[in-house]
Amino acid sequence: MASASREGVPMARPTDPATAPPGRDRTPKRAAKVTLVVAVNGLGVWGLFGHVLGSLALGLLLLLLALGTYLLAYRWGLVHDRAFLAAWIGVAVVASVFSLVVGPLNGLTDEPYVMPVLAGAWPNLYGSTLSVTYVQYGRTFTEAPLYNVYLPFLPYLRLPFVNYKWTSLGAWMASLYLLRRRDEALTLWGGFWVGLMAANGFNDYVPFLFLTLAFVRPTGPWAKVAEYVGLGLKQFANVVIVGVHLYRRQWRDAAIAVGVTAAILAPFAYLSPGGVWCHAILIESTNCGGNPGPVFGAAVLSHVNYPLWLLYVAAVFGAGYVRGLRAAPSGGWRGRAGELVRRYFPERPRPSPALGSRGEAVAEQALLEVGRRPDEEGLEVDRVRAVVADEPVE
Repeated sequence: MASASREGVPMARPTDPATAPPGRDRTPKRAAKVTLVVAVNGLGVWGLFGHVLGSLALGLLLLLLALGTYLLAYRWGLVHDRAFLAAWIGVAVVASVFSLVVGPLNGLTDEPYVMPVLAGAWPNLYGSTLSVTYVQYGRTFTEAPLYNVYLPFLPYLRLPFVNYKWTSLGAWMASLYLLRRRDEALTLWGGFWVGLMAANGFNDYVPFLFLTLAFVRPTGPWAKVAEYVGLGLKQFANVVIVGVHLYRRQWRDAAIAVGVTAAILAPFAYLSPGGVWCHAILIESTNCGGNPGPVFGAAVLSHVNYPLWLLYVAAVFGAGYVRGLRAAPSGGWRGRAGELVRRYFPERPRPSPALGSRGEAVAEQALLEVGRRPDEEGLEVDRVRAVVADEPVE
């Protein structure tokens, strides 16, 4: 017998699939949707690597596949479904570990073997010509001449005594744990392509982890420590950090980030000013010719890991920006964009056992009253959630 609310309006049974919150509906149709989204992502990545590996368009196609499968999951109401997220991330983790250990879709970069060699160039990180010979899945490779095109801290932040691939994979998993309360971010950042790149040992994941520590958790002085360490890892991270501060109109923090970057490079510029300019600023991986490296040209698309930075920005900061557009008043370009978002991407129910819809509304209303965007990158709402739910902020 159906229960009734205090107003006398009949309420649906808790097990009714039509009204059950996301994650409670276990109908075959929903299970088929979960299976289809996971399969499209995994088979799409496998197919792209099998047919267009080495193409200038590969990185862009992988990015579009990741965004497309996210939009499919969003339209089908799966993004906040805990069963979907468990299957989505679980498949990516298992496939990534399998790739690392056995070798399929692996061996795409020399970075796992280059990082220890770069660390051995201390203290003249940018004035030394290096070489490395390594064996990967039964094949022998030699890289020479080799120059350090990363910022000074990156070669030294790795797990000791194991292949650097485990450092990248562990950093990816740690970032997923830090993003565990952001379903949109988990859907974008927990896909097969992202995990596969980590299993290959691309060195972007340590910077991703420190960016997540800086802008997601923890808060307070430790976030600043993570930010300053992130400024010494990989140049893309510096662009993200300065860009976020500029977007938030935190002019002083943006200037400090630039100053910290200069201070980190200063001792090495003293040892080899030409090397710092050529390899750390222009990102030129060969002999210095005074020209920018491939990261500044169209060849950037041939690097399957570079578009990961666009996906990371979308995962960590995109949901908060879209919510801001959804709440934007009419008028101006922002209001028109908000109308499109409200029409084609309406807010999906987001269950929260500790908080519930009432607490979510209280959190967002409190932020609006103090002049902040609702759920701006998730940070402020997490703080208010903790207060409403009477639980500590992590």
